[in-house]
Amino acid sequence: MALPETYLAALEQLALVFESYHRSTGGDAVLVGGAAVAIFTAGQFPSADFDVVASADTEFERAMTDHGFVREDRSGYLRIGFYHPDHPGYGFQQVSGALFDGRSERGRVVRVTVKAGEIALPSVEDLIADRLAQHAVASPTDHSRLRQARFLYQLTENLDLAYLRRRIVEENADLSLLEQVS
Repeated sequence: MALPETYLAALEQLALVFESYHRSTGGDAVLVGGAAVAIFTAGQFPSADFDVVASADTEFERAMTDHGFVREDRSGYLRIGFYHPDHPGYGFQQVSGALFDGRSERGRVVRVTVKAGEIALPSVEDLIADRLAQHAVASPTDHSRLRQARFLYQLTENLDLAYLRRRIVEENADLSLLEQVS
């Protein structure tokens, strides 16, 4: 599988936002959640929601609007986050708090280069722990996040297993779920 061209174009626009945000704050905005999973898995688990952790709210909003993003105002959509008129099928939202409640090691952030700049992503270990934690609070019939965690676990070579175990414990998730047969 591959990420659709429309997705890649939306990422290009978001990279411009990330660059502006970094210039104004010196910090990184980090793409998390389903969109990060989609990138790590080359579209195996698509997501139309782009969740971003950015600590400076005003600067993030300014970077978004400076690059053509509009506060969500469309009929039929929740009035949270942003959309870009050139990419109306995708939603962009700043999520609150520090990256994984401050438990993630910022030095592990992964940078993905696209034509317009860089997209910062959490480490795959942090993402696996997050997906397991999200699975724990999801509907009992929703196993999508567990499938994502397992796929990332099986896909990734050279995982830092000590860090992964620590992050799973911190997220109150269950490491044994990774090794059970789907």
